[in-house]
Amino acid sequence: MKSTHGKFVTREDAEKFISVGKPGNLASTYTKADFLTPGKVAEKFKISTEEAKKVMKQMKSHNTSFILNGHMSTAVVNLGKSNSMYLHPMAIEVFEKHLNKQKG
Repeated sequence: MKSTHGKFVTREDAEKFISVGKPGNLASTYTKADFLTPGKVAEKFKISTEEAKKVMKQMKSHNTSFILNGHMSTAVVNLGKSNSMYLHPMAIEVFEKHLNKQKG
């Protein structure tokens, strides 16, 4: 799995990925409490926790990324625990897109 940390955003990336915020204009800083667990994601989208876990696991295995303030960012992270999954607070739109793909 390729790391997206520190990767420059190319013109092709800008067309392929969902973009949040503007370059050089930080939306805010985030704490661990801001990242969403599968339970919180399930609550937000009114789906089962198992379905939220399934979509998040797929996003993590495909290394789903988005553009945050002009930099590549991973949508699902583990935050220090090996088997945990947390959704980035700015990746809600990315999750919703994957969820809609799942539902067909």
